[in-house]
Amino acid sequence: MPYQEPDATDPMTLEGVELDAGSAAEARRANVEMAECFIDEFMRLGFSTDRIWRLFATAGYAGPHRALQALGEQHIRALIEASTRRWGPRGPHATPDFEPGGRLRLPVLDPTPNVQPRSAPSIPDGAAATQPKGMVP
Repeated sequence: MPYQEPDATDPMTLEGVELDAGSAAEARRANVEMAECFIDEFMRLGFSTDRIWRLFATAGYAGPHRALQALGEQHIRALIEASTRRWGPRGPHATPDFEPGGRLRLPVLDPTPNVQPRSAPSIPDGAAATQPKGMVP
C-alpha cells in the first residue's frame, strides 16, 4: 500500500459516521452520555477536575467542547463532580511521570488507600490443589 493512500482491506482505517439522535430529548441524552464518557475517561487517566474542565472549555477538543455548548457550563461541572465522587479525587500528583531507571509510572494504576488487594483463596491442609487443564503453574 502506498504511503497515505487508504487501503479498503485495512481493518484499522478510521471511519467517521454521523448518527441521527432523533428527538431533542434523545439528542440531549446523547450529549450527556458523550460528556460522561469523556469525563470518566480522563478522570481514570488521572486528570484533575480543573484539567478536565479545561478540555471542555478549549475549542480545540471538538467533542468535549461540543458537549459544553449543548449542555452548558453548570451541567458539565455537575457531571465532573459526579465523576469525582465515583472515581475519587485526583490532584496535581496524578500526572504520569518517570521513576528512577526510566520506568513510566501511571498514577491511575497505583492502588488507592481504601482498596485492599484480593488474597488468593486458601486451600485446607491435606487438600490437593489442582491446576485447570492448559494452565502453567
